[in-house]
This record gives sequence, C-alpha cells and structure tokens, in this order.
Amino acid sequence: MGAARPFALALAIDGFGSGLFLPFSLLYFHYAAGLSLTQAGLGLSVAMLVAVPMPLLAGVLVDRAGPKRIMLLSNAARAAGFLGYLLVHDLGALIAVALLVAVSDRLAWVAHPALVAEIAGPGSRDRWFGLTTALRCAGLGVGGLLAGVAVSDLGTTGYHALAVGNAISFAVAALLIGRLQVPGRVAHEVASTELGGLQVVLADRPFCGVVASNLVFGIARTAILVGVPVYTVQVLKAPAWLAGALYATYTAMVALGQTSMVRRLERHRRTRALMLAAVLWAASFLLLAGAPLVPRMLLASFLFVITGVYTTAVMAHAAVIDALVVEAAPDAARARYVGVYHLSWAVANAAAPGLFTILLALRPSSPWVALTILLVVAAMGVWMLEPRLRRSAVRLPARAGV
Repeated sequence: MGAARPFALALAIDGFGSGLFLPFSLLYFHYAAGLSLTQAGLGLSVAMLVAVPMPLLAGVLVDRAGPKRIMLLSNAARAAGFLGYLLVHDLGALIAVALLVAVSDRLAWVAHPALVAEIAGPGSRDRWFGLTTALRCAGLGVGGLLAGVAVSDLGTTGYHALAVGNAISFAVAALLIGRLQVPGRVAHEVASTELGGLQVVLADRPFCGVVASNLVFGIARTAILVGVPVYTVQVLKAPAWLAGALYATYTAMVALGQTSMVRRLERHRRTRALMLAAVLWAASFLLLAGAPLVPRMLLASFLFVITGVYTTAVMAHAAVIDALVVEAAPDAARARYVGVYHLSWAVANAAAPGLFTILLALRPSSPWVALTILLVVAAMGVWMLEPRLRRSAVRLPARAGV
C-alpha cells in the first residue's frame, strides 16, 4: 500500500462506524428520538429519494475539485450529520438531517472510486477495490457486533453512543485522508474543464448499458439487508437470531475472501465475472423461493448454504465492477462516469424496499422469481455489450484473458 496506508485505515474506520449505526438506524429514531417506526422509515426514505440524482452532480464536482477534496468534505458533513441526529425529535428534523447525510454519502461514494483510481495505476486497481470492499465489510461486522452489545446494556444512552461513535469515525477518516498524497491532479483539473457535462458519459452507450445492468445487480446486492431478514422471519418463521447470523456470515465471508476472489478473477474478463455473479445470484434466489418446502430441521443449514452462494456472487461482482467503471472512462471524465454508475446504486437502494414488499405481498416466492428473471436479462445484456466496451475496461492490461 505504501503511502496510501492512511486511506486504507480510513476505510476500515469508516466501515466500523457505519457498522455501529446502520443495523440500528430505524430503532435509533424510535427509541432515542421518540419517533414511530413508520415516521422513522418515512423520513429516511424521503431523504434517500431526494438524494437520488446527487451522483450526477457529484461526478462533475469530483472531476473539477478532485476526489480527495470531496472525500474530505463529505466525511466532515457526515460527522456533522450524525451529531445532528442527537437533536432529532420530530419528522421534519429527521428529514433535514438525514438529507445532509444522504447527500454526503452520494458525494463520498462517487469520490471513493475516483480516488482509488488515482492512488493505484492500471493493473492494480482491481486488487485495491477488492481490498477496500474487504476492509469495509470487516469494519461493518465488528461495528455491528459492538453495537448490539451497546444497545443491549446501555439502552437509550447506547443508541446515542452509536451516533456519536459514527460521527467520530467520519472525523478520524477525514483526518487520515487529509494526510494522503495524491499524484497527478493538475493535469486532470485542466482537462476536465475542456469536456462537456454529463453528455460525454451519456454518449457512451455501451457504458450506459452496463449501468442499466448494474441497477439489477444493485437490487440483488441489497437483498441481504432488505429481503432476506424479512423473508427469513416472516415467511419461513425462523428465529430472528438466524437472520442476524446469516448477515454475520455474509460480512465475514466478504472480509476474508474478497481479496482472494479478486486474484482468482484477474485472468478473466471483467464482464464474464459479472455474468458469473448474475448466475450465482439467480441460483441463490431460486433456492430461496423453494425454501418453504425444506424440512424444518434442515432449514437453517439450507439458508447458510444459500448465503454462501449469494455471498460468492457479491464477491465476484465487487471484484470487478468498480475497476470496470474507472477503466471505461477517460481520465478527465472519470468521476462523471462514476457518478452515472452510482446513480444505478441510488435508484436500486431507493427502489428495493418497496419493490420487495409489493412482490412479497403477492406471493412469498415472487421477489425471488422476479429477481431471477431480471438477472438473466442483465447477464445477457452484459454479454452483448462486451465487444463494444473499451478493451481496458474488459480485462487487465498485458494479460491473456479467457
């Protein structure tokens, strides 16, 4: 990692802070802020929906100001936002502060891949993205475990401690990123002023096709948080601890196996890795659709097997998608490409809860069958787009892919 060690440490601390708060976000606003669960869910959803277009603006800002500056700004804003949660006691205040956090999140997630691309040159970006995914999942897992202890032992004080802990994590991450030396910004700042706005990205039809496919992949990647817990407890009538154990298994597998997955996929085309992820996700969702038919005594083991297949798909997708995006872009427009790409994540995160609950109300298997069909279509789309993408986006340089 060399001089980029502060950045890696910042990502681990960021993940730890997020792990403290995210699993208990709805419960925080219910118990600590005095809102109903309906109000808490509504406030967070409104903020996320308003922030959906933000990645497009973030791409332009990052290209002009540089990813390091935007990362510093977004971390400072998120630290302020989580301290602001201590003052939330009504729906209006929740929406206002949650919007600050949501906008800052979008800025950070556009700046992050662009910053990795500047730290790591072509040929090493895949491993860097794999490392950042593993570090974040490790932090999320450890933070989530400590958060459970805090709220169990300290009650309302524990919930307040989660918000403060997350704010501190963002502040520390900002200080670490501030120490980072990033080469090559001057040339990019000059070049970015010579390009149009988002038109340069939208004119790249093959790349936009990848973004459309990633909308489906993004919904698939939210299933472990949005769909699986509800399905496990409400439909399969399994105990709540099992849903938590499945998520813990997921985070542990990613933390321990992501970098190894990156190395295994380096010889292959990135587009083929995306197709593999789609197939594995489809298989896991079909198995979930059939889970009600599994004998009760075998259900827990069956769900852990499904989680293993699902997580392998996540690792295959995470191993290549960010590198494909930054390699598909001209250097001077890189963040704009990343911004359009992250629009698919914003839409997926906003749409997934409503889509899942509506389909679940029709029939318990409906969400999984619908996702399977969409994943097959997305995989076929990536296969058709592969010959039209830039060669550097499809495979690593100087390697004989298969």
